[in-house]
This record gives sequence, structure tokens and C-alpha cells, in this order.
Amino acid sequence: MAEEAHSSRTKAVPCARCGALNGAGFDRCVRCGHALSTVARSIDRLGARLDPEALFASKLVIALTILVFAAQIYVALRAGGSEDGLSALLRPAPIDTLRFGALHVLLVFAEPWRLVSAIFVHFGALHLIGNMFVLSWLVRIAEPAVGPARLLLTYVVTGVFGFVASMAYTLFFDPSGGGLTAGASGAVFGVMGLVLGMLYRQRNPQWKRFALQAVLLNVVFGFAVNQANVGVVINNIAHLGGLAAGILFGVIFARPVHISSRDGKSDLGMNVAAVLGLLTCVASLVLAQLSPTWRELDQGRQRSSWRGAETGQVDFQTKR
Repeated sequence: MAEEAHSSRTKAVPCARCGALNGAGFDRCVRCGHALSTVARSIDRLGARLDPEALFASKLVIALTILVFAAQIYVALRAGGSEDGLSALLRPAPIDTLRFGALHVLLVFAEPWRLVSAIFVHFGALHLIGNMFVLSWLVRIAEPAVGPARLLLTYVVTGVFGFVASMAYTLFFDPSGGGLTAGASGAVFGVMGLVLGMLYRQRNPQWKRFALQAVLLNVVFGFAVNQANVGVVINNIAHLGGLAAGILFGVIFARPVHISSRDGKSDLGMNVAAVLGLLTCVASLVLAQLSPTWRELDQGRQRSSWRGAETGQVDFQTKR
């Protein structure tokens, strides 16, 4: 009897937080829920919330986008020297943007991952700088409010939804067949919608001013550029699609104003979804490099020695 009691005591594990005794096989403390096993501690680390003030997700997205653009320039330099590098910086060849994941309606069913990769591809430095400038302003509001995981998930999903809306519009309403489209602007409008949705859900009186100054003016600007025929075509459908999806996310993610955004822990499922979203982005960029589409077009370009040639398959008009 004494030996059994001694054996049970040696198997008991004290909780480091509250001191309660737990069985040796327990994952969590029966009193306070503190993680005792390696598995439980790993789950807690996955569910832990990063400091939203550090803007980790925003920096990650911007860094990945800039890295893709730098790779576009590098490939152009390697292929054609400094002249092609300058073109890639200001106005990259459509085939080069296809290589890194630009989207066309004729490719969307054969290579649907382009709906993701196109978010990170840009048609020149001005296109990139404009999108990243607006994004860097918006995330200072959005990420501290919803956290890195929700911001990253919003960015990816709204960017994809914007391109889905654009492809649907092209299929059903655009007899010209559209053109190449790429850029982060649909996702940027998604973050804009996220902020608008949060302000509205929280009954913040600033939502009307934000809707007018940030949202409406940007939408009107996009349509005005297209009407002016200045040689740049704005993908307004992708902008509106991303904006609508972002507003929905904002309404869902909005927190009551009396609750701090730094409540310590975030939902484990949300963190896992954000990681999967990031891995999907990276995978889509890899698949773009492996795609036979741009290789076939590039071989045709080399044979014709005409960098801006149109093929019978892809219209090289670009929408950003």
C-alpha cells in the first residue's frame, strides 16, 4: 500500500503556474489549463498572437512583393542586358510578367493559381510604388486593429476575390477578351475595405470621412484614368471586388471599441489559415516559374526577335 502511494506521488507533475498536481500523462493543468506537455506548448505557440504594433504581416507582404519585382528585373537583365533591365523597371515585357504569375482570362482555368500569384506581380516601378505606398498607410490602421493573421488572410483572400470578379466580368461582359492583369491593388482595396468595415461596424463617426476621402476618391480616380485614355488601363473590377470582400472581413473582424486589440492570444485556426495562405502565395509563385505557358511564348519571342509581339493566344494589353 505504501509502495502504491509512493508510486502515484512520483507520477504527479506540479503545474509551474498554479502548483496543482497533475497526472504524468496530462497535457494541461486540471486547475488552470497551463500547458504541461510538449504538444500542448507547441499548440500554444501556434496560437500565440504576435505584437500587432510590429506590423509583421504587413512587412512580410511588402517584402515578398518587392522581392518578386526585383526578380523580374534580374531576369530581364540576364536575358537582355541593361536596356532590358531599364524596360523591366519602367515597363516590363508582358511575357516576363507572365513568367512571374500575371493573369489572363485564357489561362485562369488551366492555371488557376495565377489568381494568387498575380497579386505580387507589377507592371513597372510606378505601379509597385503606388500600391505599396497606399498599403503602408492602410496597414498602420488595420494590422494593430485585427492582428497579423487576420490582416494577412484578408490581404490574400480579397486580392484573389478581386481577380475572380475581374475574370468573371471579362468572361461575361467583355467581348475583347480583356488582357493581362496583375498587381496588389485589389488586395490593397481589400485592406481599405477592411478598415471601412471595421469603422462602420464599430459605429465610428470617421467611417463616412474615410469612405469619401480614401475609398470613393480612389475608385473615381481609377475610372477617370480609363476614360482619359492615357495609355494605362486600371482594373476597376478587381478594385471593386477586393473592396467589397474587404468590407465583409471588416464587419466580421471588428471588435467592440472597449476591448483591447492586444488581448494576448489569437485563434489558433486563424493563425493556421494565415500560414496556409502565405504558403499558397509562395507555391503560386513557384508554379508560375514552372509553367510551360511563358516558356512557349518566350521561344516564339526569341524566334521573332520582337519583344512586344502579340501571339494568337494572348492579348498583351495590361490592366493594373
